[in-house]
Amino acid sequence: MKIGALRRFIQDNPALSEVPFILVRNMPLTPRQALAYLERGQMVGEIVSAMMTMGFDPAQEWELAESYYQSLLRHPPPRPRIIMIGQELTLEEALRHVRLRDQIGLELLEAYRALRREIARRMRI
Repeated sequence: MKIGALRRFIQDNPALSEVPFILVRNMPLTPRQALAYLERGQMVGEIVSAMMTMGFDPAQEWELAESYYQSLLRHPPPRPRIIMIGQELTLEEALRHVRLRDQIGLELLEAYRALRREIARRMRI
């Protein structure tokens, strides 16, 4: 992916540009953060490689999902609630389930995977 294409993605998808989508050196990166590193010429090969292999490491997906819910908690109140079949969760509850990797956490992981697939589709990865 060229830097220009990543810039266009961020411009066209400001909300998605803040979603952690890859891990590089054990750091979750958003598209905006990845672009900043690429523009500085830092970690170029690692970022490009991580972008090209999105979704092939289940362990990374758990870490990224956790990072995603943590990032939502950093937003000022009022915070959204997560509606799942038959229940409503706070972000704190969602994060706890992702950390536990229980059945609800697995459902939240699946929702996060769908979000990452949408990011990849829009980036044309």
